[in-house]
Amino acid sequence: MKNKINIKVVNSINKFKAKDWDNCNKNGNVFLSYNFLKLLEDSNSIGGNTGWQPIYFCLKVDDKITAVVPSFIKYHSQGEFVFDHSWAQAYQSLGLNYYPKLLIASPFSPVTGKRILVTQNINALIKKKLFDFIKDFCKEKKISSIHINFFEEHELDFLKNEGFLIRYGEQFHFTNNNYNTFEDFLNKLSYKIRKSINKERQSIKHQGIEVEIIKNEKFNKNLCEIMYQFYISTIKKKWSYNYLSKDFFIKLPQYLKKESILILAKKNKNIIAGALNFISNDILYGRYWGCNSDIKNLHFEVCYYQAMEYAIKNKYIKVEAGAQGAHKIKRGYLPKITYSAHYIFNEKLKLAIKNFLEEERRIVLNDINHINDNYSPFKII
Repeated sequence: MKNKINIKVVNSINKFKAKDWDNCNKNGNVFLSYNFLKLLEDSNSIGGNTGWQPIYFCLKVDDKITAVVPSFIKYHSQGEFVFDHSWAQAYQSLGLNYYPKLLIASPFSPVTGKRILVTQNINALIKKKLFDFIKDFCKEKKISSIHINFFEEHELDFLKNEGFLIRYGEQFHFTNNNYNTFEDFLNKLSYKIRKSINKERQSIKHQGIEVEIIKNEKFNKNLCEIMYQFYISTIKKKWSYNYLSKDFFIKLPQYLKKESILILAKKNKNIIAGALNFISNDILYGRYWGCNSDIKNLHFEVCYYQAMEYAIKNKYIKVEAGAQGAHKIKRGYLPKITYSAHYIFNEKLKLAIKNFLEEERRIVLNDINHINDNYSPFKII
């Protein structure tokens, strides 16, 4: 007997049951969990006039939710960390509209993870039906293109076969190679790098700055409000955009208490800096940082060294500290490839973008090889 397959479009995470959604995300990370997406919606960080219109594709097999694809109709390219502004300009120069476009990703999160969330290993035929539906939806809505950011490597062949162009990116991650202590990690580094890190860390201690790790019951609304102020201060310094609302931070203890960790720096018992981190699948993700004092090396201590030390202590696999940042290399973070996929409906522009991505891929791979060959902080054995 043939299975009955039904696909529909849902415009709010609140129309799903948490259990049904998270059954599909069992092997995924926190950034596409029901609570994370619900917090984004409920705090008005997405939806409304934000330029992020939620569209969740839901596939049922015999009336059971088997797959969901969290997507967003985008009216700009902000908050994505895969930069395509030049593509938008190319469309505009030809008198075409690049926006709206469809983005399959976790908003504001340059974090690799599953993008097709499933309850089980659905076969390629069902996945193809799902993507045929998504493509037809985009054609009907006059959406220029489909973009899948930070997907996992095992989806490469499927997406290539579906006509997506693959884009390579680069991030810097700390890998915990079964270190017992932070000192074990330091002993694997070259003398010069080890000395530099020790000097940076000592400079923080000598100024009487203490660091506290906040989690579980200590993770409360008041501290999250302070973290929001740090977030805003960083946004202003970088001339950036505050994608996340104040409500997102204040409601964190209500929605994501177990997954959240605050690393706070204090001087004379006053909080002077903080970094918001999330834990998922034995990985520590550094997300937002801010401070109210301009202290040399404080950022490195709070965002990198404390996170690495905490990961080592708790036997986490690695630390991902967000996008970009070659300054992370000499602090033990090495380059890793990230992937995004792009389905361009306009054939002329698809060819131009394809040629661009081939050259960009060569540059990214050469850069990663060059860093590993010439700038690795680890001892040569």
